[in-house]
Amino acid sequence: MAKDSNDSRQPDSGIDPATVENYLLEVDRPLVIPVNKKIRLLTTSNDVIHSWWIPALGWKRDAIPGFINDNWTIVNKPGIYRGQCTELCGKDHGFMPVVLKAVTEDEFVAWVSGMKQARTQSEAEGEKTYSVDELLAKGEQIYMGTCAACHQPTGTGIPGAFPALAGSKIATGPVKDHLNIVLNGKAGTAMAAFGSQLNDAEIAAVITYERNTWGNADKLAGEKTVIQPAEVKALRSLAAH
Repeated sequence: MAKDSNDSRQPDSGIDPATVENYLLEVDRPLVIPVNKKIRLLTTSNDVIHSWWIPALGWKRDAIPGFINDNWTIVNKPGIYRGQCTELCGKDHGFMPVVLKAVTEDEFVAWVSGMKQARTQSEAEGEKTYSVDELLAKGEQIYMGTCAACHQPTGTGIPGAFPALAGSKIATGPVKDHLNIVLNGKAGTAMAAFGSQLNDAEIAAVITYERNTWGNADKLAGEKTVIQPAEVKALRSLAAH
């Protein structure tokens, strides 16, 4: 979900949702497809059952852990087509929009080229060494867009549902354990694996942010407070072997 919608939906945000364009129906990265092409769509889930639905396409398809369902569509008119999850999937069910952007074939080719360039840039970011201030700024942005929905902007979590990060054993304990749970998630819980969603620099930044915020740095007892992308990359390589 787009950051402005996520920010305004928070309790006591002070933001009037009526001022947010496409409130709860906007995403940060829409699905982009070319018009006049038969597109096959595969759906699955890494946590619970969801249901992918865009009314203009005329169908919906469940996303089920351990299964891959498929369907197809042809969109003839360029434009933005909006939908949302239609399965009562859990706490944040109402905050799972779906956005499809249909573009001309030339625009699609240009978009693919841009995505390849972004991937190259992402790989380059993983080779850099960042200052503490750079990591904290980048980490806060990622945390608010990715983690705050469950763990809350204040790091206090939601008792009985999502654990607090403020003062937690994960955020003040061994770096390896912190890295592992962010990369690989935790089985049997709502904690998703972000290793395939965030690059090395992003994971290094968000972990650095979590270990230096909400008073956590004062409780680290000699543990590292700054993580660099190279350390994330090394752990990925170790896990792969």
